Amino acid sequence: MDLTIWWQQSLVGLGGGLACELLHWYTLSRTPGKSSRFSKKARYWITTIGMIALGGLMPVLYLKGTASAILCFHLGAATPILLQKMVAAAPAVANIQGDADSLREFFAW
Repeated sequence: MDLTIWWQQSLVGLGGGLACELLHWYTLSRTPGKSSRFSKKARYWITTIGMIALGGLMPVLYLKGTASAILCFHLGAATPILLQKMVAAAPAVANIQGDADSLREFFAW
């Protein structure tokens, strides 16, 4: 299916970002105690919403004109994964010392 309007592309990109973040939270839930520890703090929910939003923004920034729905979905899903891998690979100096619930640990799959 071809999408010709930017908001349609963005909506499908949001779906891709949502699918990626659902998979991320599912992975966290498979590790004992991880999901309950992260789900109680607002900064992880804000980060999750931000990742989904970036997934919806990427097709608008990347594409021009008509695009396939699968490409928009792929761009939406790939954006959070790329950002998560970049954060996980950041130097340890960037973490706040003594913070057991760091973003690095949250992003580790």
